[in-house]
Amino acid sequence: MTYETILVVDDSPDIREITRMTLSRQGYEVWLAPDGNSAIQLMSQPVLASAVSTVICDLAMPNGNGMDLIAYLQRHHPAIPIIVCSGADDKEFLEGIIQQGVGDWMRKPVSRDVLVQKVRTAVHLFTLRTRQDSEDGPSQASVANPRTASPSEIEPLQE
Repeated sequence: MTYETILVVDDSPDIREITRMTLSRQGYEVWLAPDGNSAIQLMSQPVLASAVSTVICDLAMPNGNGMDLIAYLQRHHPAIPIIVCSGADDKEFLEGIIQQGVGDWMRKPVSRDVLVQKVRTAVHLFTLRTRQDSEDGPSQASVANPRTASPSEIEPLQE
């Protein structure tokens, strides 16, 4: 499994292609989707989704917007960092993405250096998250109840 596959979701063919070329030159495998619905279809296939280490998405797209995609990813693939790349005005932009738990954002147009730096950081974060998950493994308590129990809530062991 590779941890260096980036999914780029944008309705602009030019932005998708420029992003693909920039990241491919840095050694990343880049998959492209023209809208949120296409990205959700791709990410609903476990074999394909397991290869993706970072998602870059636009917010405003005609066939499944970025907010729907972000909500899907947060529910089904919470370890995958999301970088929003949008031309939206700051207030609308920040209100929407902060509520969704997005890892980072870029305002269009994006410089190559900023794009590469943010993707490197996101891929590194994904690697750390997946390494932590594989080392820790889910405990029985966290499977039954995802919140952390306080010491007074833990029943003593029966002898």
